Amino acid sequence: MYRVEHDPDVLAQLDALPVEALPFYLELCAALETAPWGLPSASATNPDEPLRSAAFGDHKRGLAFFLILEDQRRVAVIKILWVG
Repeated sequence: MYRVEHDPDVLAQLDALPVEALPFYLELCAALETAPWGLPSASATNPDEPLRSAAFGDHKRGLAFFLILEDQRRVAVIKILWVG
């Protein structure tokens, strides 16, 4: 298991999400806790890098960027975007 962490800026981004996006984001967090390496790399040229991204929500309108800190078994969410 990995610990998922949100800094204050990301918490503000979460607060700005529409209510209907929250269950989708919680689903993503469950994936981050169990298998973050299974989500796509944020870089097309370096698929093994720890900076990753994942789309979430209805019609994939959300996008989260996160950094996997393997030695600490920690995932730091660094940005959340929502279209709409």
